[in-house]
This record gives sequence, structure tokens and C-alpha cells, in this order.
Amino acid sequence: MERTIPTISPGAPSGYVLATPARNEREGLPALVETVAAQTLAPLVWVIVDDGSDDGSREWLESARSRHPFLLVLPAPEAADEYLGAHVARIKRWGLEQAIARARAAGHAPACAGVLDADVLLPPNHYRVLTELLQREPALGVVSSVLMAREGERQFVEPFQRADLPRGPTQFFSVECLEKMGGLPPWPSFDSIANVKARALGYGTRLVTELVALQSRETASRYGHAAGYARKGRYAWFLGLHPILVAARTAAYSARRPHHAGYHFLKAYLTSAVARAPRCPDPVVREHYGLPRVFEVAKAALGLGPGYVARAVSRRSTLGRDPAPTRDPAPTRDPAPTTPPTKAV
Repeated sequence: MERTIPTISPGAPSGYVLATPARNEREGLPALVETVAAQTLAPLVWVIVDDGSDDGSREWLESARSRHPFLLVLPAPEAADEYLGAHVARIKRWGLEQAIARARAAGHAPACAGVLDADVLLPPNHYRVLTELLQREPALGVVSSVLMAREGERQFVEPFQRADLPRGPTQFFSVECLEKMGGLPPWPSFDSIANVKARALGYGTRLVTELVALQSRETASRYGHAAGYARKGRYAWFLGLHPILVAARTAAYSARRPHHAGYHFLKAYLTSAVARAPRCPDPVVREHYGLPRVFEVAKAALGLGPGYVARAVSRRSTLGRDPAPTRDPAPTRDPAPTTPPTKAV
């Protein structure tokens, strides 16, 4: 397989950087590092932010650095008082800032910057396709691959992925767009907010259906579905999601397994409402998640706007053939695809 190592260009920006937060991901780190090392276009810099791991993750990553010169392991700039929510948004933001700064200090001018979650595996052309797309279409600001998830032996395309809403685990930005919006939003549901802010600045956003990435578990399910859907309910309150869409999400989540998901989502939303929990401080975001979002979702449902991609991707995907990447025998996450594989309404 031909693999390109980016070179310093005196002209236009080129190449990309990555940031990954990791907390106790030792089991899956060999497969994660392998999936990036196998990219046909290597990153300029890949910052993995160790978020207080105590399972040997940091030590394994340090040992891997000698084999992968683009890899940089840094401790998180704040204590891991929580792993998800605003905390992980802030360390992803910091990791991207560090990756861009380190690349520039080395004489590069990165054109793109992306987040990669630690439980995601990629097709080998993933970042070549995304980088070339953003450079070929400068009106685009944010892109990502489609996400598949694994549940036991079953792999499935995650539901509710809309063609114009890039996904957080592989969200990828033009550096110009990212810096114009002030960096990655440091709030819960940072990926949804980033899409809104990019579009408010006039950039396009796109889910690239030719690329499918595989997660070792469904989004937001690391600590179980009940906790994950409760988190979604709190995020819905934080964003200012219109009550019509809160009801629609509750029904949609309840209609699929696990059927209790809708209950946990709605309970957490109402608990946040009763407590008058804080809301997103950005008025542009809150306004978007009101009636404009209702009309947007209605258009998608009627086929008058960007639609949901799961069915079309399922027909094309060849991800049923899992590559079973090599792993170290040490303390221990799950692997992903060899061939190219967003949130609810």
C-alpha cells in the first residue's frame, strides 16, 4: 500500500493534525495506533491527551512513540473529574490547539485538524479522502465519516445520522474554519455546536458517506445505555432543543432497542429543566435549536433537505468483514474496518 508522509510546503497549507483524548484505553490502544499508522496520508502531528489513565495506557503510548514519529503523548491540562461532557470537550479542544501549534513550530502549515475518539477504527484512505475533500472544496468547513458500531458480533450503522451533520468521533475541520469559530467549542455536545457555528460562519458541513468508521460500542454507551441516553437528555436541555423535538427524540429512542432509552432521555431533560440547569452561553446555538431546527428536521423527514444515511450506507458497506487488527497481549478495546464504512433529530 502506498503511504504518503507529508512534507513541508512553502506555499498553501497542507496536511492535517489529530487529537485524541484517552482515559484507561489500554486494551484498544494497539488497534487505535495501528489504524492511524496505516493511513495512506499520515498526520503531521497526532496528540493523544492522556486523561489520568491508571491502566498502563500512558506507559504503552510512550513506548509506541519511537515507532511513530508523528505521535505525541501529553497529560491532560485539567483533572478528570468526569470523563464525558464539557471536560472531554475541553481536552479535545486543548489537544487540537497543541497539535496545530506543534505542527507550526516544526515548519508545517496544517490545512486540516480532526478529533479521533480512542474507540474508533478507520479505513486506510480515511484522512486522505477528508483532507483532499476540504482542500478541493474550500466552502466546506466540517466533515466526518459515517459511524458504524459493534454490539457483540453484530455491526450496524448508527441511526439518526444526517448527511449534513458530521459526527463527533471523527469530526474533521479545515483549520481556517476551526480558528474562525474560536476553536472547538468547550461545552457538552461540542460536535453539534461546532456544526452550528461553522454553518453560521458560512461554511458547509458534510457527512462523507463513502467513508465508514467503526466504533467498538455505540456512541454515548461507554457507561451503559441508561447513562448515555440520560446524558443526551441533559445535552438537549443545554442546547435549548425545542420541545417538539424533545418529544420526537423520546419517541424515536423508545421505538428501538433498548426501549428504555427514551425514558432515560426524557427524565434527564425534565430533571435539568426543573433544576434550571445552565444552558449553552452562545445565543446563535440556542436560537438554532429552537424553531429553525424543527423546520430543518421536518424538511429532512419529508425528503426536502439533507436526509438520514443509515439505509443507503448499510446497502453499500462491506464492513461485515472485520479486519481483527493485531493487539498486544497486555492489560487491555475493540477493533474496526478495512474498507470505508449523527445524532438524533
